Amino acid sequence: MRNPAKILIVEDEGIVAFNLQQRLQQLGYKVIGPAESDTESLALVASERPDLVLMDIHIKGELDGIDLAGLLGRDYQLPIVYLTAYSEDATLERARHTRPYGYLIKPFSERELHATVQMALERHEVQRALAANQTLLEQAMSAAEMGFVRIRPQAGSIRMSGEPAALAALPDDQDKPLSDFLSRVSPTDREQFLSDCEQGVLRRRTLKLGETDDFLHWLQLDAASNDEGLLQGVAQNVSEREAARAALQRSHDLLEERVRERTEALRLHMREIESFSHSAAHDLRSPIRAIAGLSHLLDESHGEALGDEGRALLGRIGHSARRMAELVDALLGLAKLSNTPLNPEPLDLAEMAREVQQSLIETEPTRHVQFRIAPSAPGYGDRPLVRSVIENLLRNAWKFSRDRDPAVIEFCAETRDGRTVYHVRDNGCGFDSRQHDKIFAAFHRLHDDRQFGGFGLGLSIAQRIVVRHGGEIQAESEIDRGATFYFTLGH
Repeated sequence: MRNPAKILIVEDEGIVAFNLQQRLQQLGYKVIGPAESDTESLALVASERPDLVLMDIHIKGELDGIDLAGLLGRDYQLPIVYLTAYSEDATLERARHTRPYGYLIKPFSERELHATVQMALERHEVQRALAANQTLLEQAMSAAEMGFVRIRPQAGSIRMSGEPAALAALPDDQDKPLSDFLSRVSPTDREQFLSDCEQGVLRRRTLKLGETDDFLHWLQLDAASNDEGLLQGVAQNVSEREAARAALQRSHDLLEERVRERTEALRLHMREIESFSHSAAHDLRSPIRAIAGLSHLLDESHGEALGDEGRALLGRIGHSARRMAELVDALLGLAKLSNTPLNPEPLDLAEMAREVQQSLIETEPTRHVQFRIAPSAPGYGDRPLVRSVIENLLRNAWKFSRDRDPAVIEFCAETRDGRTVYHVRDNGCGFDSRQHDKIFAAFHRLHDDRQFGGFGLGLSIAQRIVVRHGGEIQAESEIDRGATFYFTLGH
């Protein structure tokens, strides 16, 4: 429950003061005084801090009621209601300059007294709240380096306050010629600023202050025009923000330049590697073919003279030469994957899988292998490259399920989280799941190459093709329990 308002009565007529005190107490107010003079009034104000003063214009002391009211309003911000039997213009004019909260012309009724006191107290409460909000607003604007701006384009004047005024070299909250402000605005921003003023709107318009890039400030204006053509709103010092943005842009431009330089260097390096690869392949193929051809010719021409052991050695030489030729071709194919352009189109991966199945059966028709291939597996990608993925994965399953009877190889597709996931599964020898990170490394073998053969490039090629399509590939396996390879194509 709020405490009753405290009201100081300043009245030199005792009967009037006593009657007024009785009325106010009956209305529920706490009465201070009454005081008869200026000195007595000042003492009571200092000790009791009243909420309202009812002031008679004619009181005892050196100050009359009007002078005393002006003093109390200035030093204590107290609301004053005048009590007077005089209504001459000169007296009322003097009283008006003290900004009173009301007048009570003697004699007045209890209703008039209650209404005037209540309105004065409520008005004072509103003004105190407004003053507090104004203080908070000023503190917030100061912290944000903001101020008010008023522009009269027709009159060619501008008024600015706070930090922005100091930044623009304008006096605080004073009208100055618009030309003074424009002289500080960068030439690149003046035309747009004047155009905005003519249109009567400045929406977050950022102006650069200064002629050179060595020392710059930035002001952001946000104002709109009223019916009289006055543009008014707020201005803010955004120098730190714009300087940070400029620094970020410079860093971005520098990074872009470095990326371009390094990309070009990488392209040059890749062209050199490609040129070297073709040259090396050509230089390697000739002696390898010569070794293979000469060993075959030697076997045919002098095989009987060499005997069984010599012919066996020639066979090993020829076999090694052929494997070396195959390895060179595989390396060239691996190197080309990064540079081969993609020509994506709709595909049926199941149809590709069936083609690879037929090819594998033809190589070893006596093997007992059960293929389980989905009726269809739609996808989208580069046909030769995607076929290479299917072929490498199915050949991998074919190779490592060699010891199973029957061997089972599956190729299926399913939808997960809106993406098509393909998988190749076999019931072969599998591999240790702890070797999962190495399974796609080039030339890395998890099994004895004398038992299963190969160069260790098939899975590496499959991974590179899948990644180029924006997809992912992973493997799951346990030793002697088969393996499953999952992959996507990025669509």
